[in-house]
Amino acid sequence: MAFAVLACGSSKEQEEVDREEIQATLQAYLPILGEVYATGDLSLLEGWAAEKEISRIHKRIEDLSIQGRRLVPTFRSLTVEKANVWNYSNCYVTTLEVWDLEVRATGTERVLSSQLEKADRVQYQLKRQDDRWRVLFRTIQQ
Repeated sequence: MAFAVLACGSSKEQEEVDREEIQATLQAYLPILGEVYATGDLSLLEGWAAEKEISRIHKRIEDLSIQGRRLVPTFRSLTVEKANVWNYSNCYVTTLEVWDLEVRATGTERVLSSQLEKADRVQYQLKRQDDRWRVLFRTIQQ
């Protein structure tokens, strides 16, 4: 019985540690993601996101450029609503994120549109690699 209580306690403690690590990872990652969209410098994502996710972001930036637009997001806040970790190294996370968004004309600073304090619910899949969480997939929920 004592072992069962200890196991539950350590499981709860590990859940809290995982949640704190995930929160810290996303708090660091999201301003970098905003910088990548604003500058197009995908190298900033190395060590933070998987190659497949970097490719998705690259495609999105290219699509915007073809349309003559550039996204300049400014990260404001993050709330982790759910974090489901399994097998120590896999995680699904749901967040509520607040961003200020500007769409600018490509090659200029002319603002085409802006939206302050845009709140989005976002779904992530994360993978722990080398004792760090990395973003495998990020999608804004509709």
